[in-house]
Amino acid sequence: MLTAIRRDGTLVKLLPRRSKEALKKEKEKEEFFCPECKEKVIMKIGTKKMEHFAHQKGSQCVESYERETDYHINGKIQLYDWLEIQQFKPRLEPYFPSIRQRPDISVSCFERNYALEFQCSVIPPELMVKRTNQYQSEKIIPIWILGGKNIKRKGKGKVSLSSFDYLFLTKSPSNLWYLPAYCPTSKIFILLTSITPVTSKNALSEISIFSHPSFLFHQLIAPVKKKITCNLHDWKHEIQIQKSSLLLQGYHSNQFIKELYLRSMNILLLPAIIGLPVPNSPMIETPPLIWQAYLFIDHLHQTKKNVITFDEVYRSFMKRIQKQQIKLRTLPLVSDYDPSKPLIEYLQLLSRLKVLETVNDTVYKLNQEVKIPEHCTMQQQQEDSFYQKFAQVIFR
Repeated sequence: MLTAIRRDGTLVKLLPRRSKEALKKEKEKEEFFCPECKEKVIMKIGTKKMEHFAHQKGSQCVESYERETDYHINGKIQLYDWLEIQQFKPRLEPYFPSIRQRPDISVSCFERNYALEFQCSVIPPELMVKRTNQYQSEKIIPIWILGGKNIKRKGKGKVSLSSFDYLFLTKSPSNLWYLPAYCPTSKIFILLTSITPVTSKNALSEISIFSHPSFLFHQLIAPVKKKITCNLHDWKHEIQIQKSSLLLQGYHSNQFIKELYLRSMNILLLPAIIGLPVPNSPMIETPPLIWQAYLFIDHLHQTKKNVITFDEVYRSFMKRIQKQQIKLRTLPLVSDYDPSKPLIEYLQLLSRLKVLETVNDTVYKLNQEVKIPEHCTMQQQQEDSFYQKFAQVIFR
């Protein structure tokens, strides 16, 4: 914390910075309190860490969940300066009594009010959801920025994101999935866009790096898609890795593999239409390969019906969730969150791939039986032919 209140209720700020001697004198004659919980706080004046206020041990205040590090304090100050340079009028750690919230920074611009939260440490998802909902109840738009050190790059266009990292995922006004991060050590913004999950953690993504001065606030709240990141080669490679990894887990330790086994199915022989990217797949934590395989099993494999409805698909999808075979993501920053969207998109994709024929918005006709290849060579041939024919349809 860089702000506190004195016993008389006046606000004290540690920015702009003052000499340690001046701070020590004030500390000797004053008591300081948290603006949020009103508990007594201590002014910390060290030799290694920047001066700040801290709750006493055992405090129940929400702020005490997170012991501020230099990384967080420096990031908060740099983001504040970044907004000032753009001639906005940011406020550092303002307190909103109506919701008992104190974001790192608030700013009013473009006829809207924003609250910036620079989050470097893991907090309970329920706490982040609560804070987000409280801001929104006051018509304040929350902008959660992840600490750049949390971003784990796995390659040129691949990242590994934890379930906590995914809480920061949001959508731009143009429906572009993106996740913003900032590193105060390197003074760079990291923007992950066009995020396409392959597994529950690994995702293909466009990774953009911006220096502190060159990045503008409007780019943070409304990034623009530059190119198609998820390409045919990368996607095929990742799906093959995932199939091999799941196969190694075996019958006894993996519920999905067990169901395939009981149905006399081999994960390596699944048709190419299983495990395809759809725009809103981030809403489902379970990998596309698995939830689409369940849809295939429930509605397309060895069926005597040639018509399926979205209601049927959705009901079986929800049953799989109840059985904990499919898991949804918690995405507090996504206003149009609706797990039926990726299902609809997948059915529409199958229609464009000529597997289904669209009768109307909720009814589809199966054009022909989707057969499982008899061996790996046949599967590879069918997959190569499938992607060669439909790559532009899938990765458009």
